[in-house]
Amino acid sequence: MPRTALAPTVRPWYDPIDGASTPLVRPYLTAHEREEKARIQRLRRDILWCATYRVDLDTRDIHAFLGAAS
Repeated sequence: MPRTALAPTVRPWYDPIDGASTPLVRPYLTAHEREEKARIQRLRRDILWCATYRVDLDTRDIHAFLGAAS
């Protein structure tokens, strides 16, 4: 039996879907991306605030020494 040609709008099941070309996106993916951007923005804002008020968040002691050299 000859195989019938598919309509141009029908995609074979084995082709991957290009996420950039389709507007259908799971809502939890966009929510996750939005939350991640907001988290990074909050982190940047907090770091800027700390730098403005000279709050040092570094846990290393630059004046410490390891002890007597042998």
